[in-house]
Amino acid sequence: MRVSIVTACVLFVFSIVTPVSGALRAQAEPNDEETQAFVRGFVRFLAYHEAGHMLMGQIADMNRDPDWTNSDREDYADRFAMILLAPDAGDPDGVDEIISAAAGWLQVDSSIIRNEPHAPASFRAQEILCLLYGSDPDSFAEFAELAPSDRDCAADYQAIEADINEVFKDYSGETGQEIRIVYGPPNGGMQPARDFLFESGVMEDLKADIEFDFYLTHPTTIQAVSCQGKAKPDTFYTDRVRGATPDQDHFVISLCYEMIDERLKYGMRGFEESEE
Repeated sequence: MRVSIVTACVLFVFSIVTPVSGALRAQAEPNDEETQAFVRGFVRFLAYHEAGHMLMGQIADMNRDPDWTNSDREDYADRFAMILLAPDAGDPDGVDEIISAAAGWLQVDSSIIRNEPHAPASFRAQEILCLLYGSDPDSFAEFAELAPSDRDCAADYQAIEADINEVFKDYSGETGQEIRIVYGPPNGGMQPARDFLFESGVMEDLKADIEFDFYLTHPTTIQAVSCQGKAKPDTFYTDRVRGATPDQDHFVISLCYEMIDERLKYGMRGFEESEE
């Protein structure tokens, strides 16, 4: 199996987990093909994470389950994304993308986050790598050293995969509500981020994957928008828009141009320097 620069860097950097400082983050990063591939993997994971939230609310109604905390739901959405994106060992681009998702979390400085229901960024990275290893321990044996010593990653992967197959997936052969895709106007210099997202096909791939495997009962939109003034610039979020009655609820997954813009500038900085 090919080991990409991103994979090699993550294997090297994971043990030190040194987030890039705000000052370094502000410096421009060349927007080259390697950077774009790295960002595409991270963006794809975030989009699929939000799809996990959407499906938890629309199909299993887990978002209102009193036995689940917000942290429980965030962890589950991460695992949901990992199951949907788990690559075959023979798919080097897919492997690189899911590794990019883990690498992206390793660059997040959790110390600046407050009142955050998500797990620490380093834990989220480790969870991705654990489940990647657990999806095919023989083919992904090089990631065994990154798996927590108290975890059976293969059993964890099989458990969440079975849960999604049994609770969420639809096998009726019928078609549910179609997902609508919207690219909103990019404000404040966000046109390159809009162009990147459009060319990446992330939203179109998500639409195809969700419509193929799941039966949607409510109108659903995946939209790309400028989030300045509406949410944190680094936020990907999903909303359940309430209708007059529950059957009129509308679900929206929103992807912020600001997040993509920052990541394209931030790139792989830190990993490249660690490899020197």
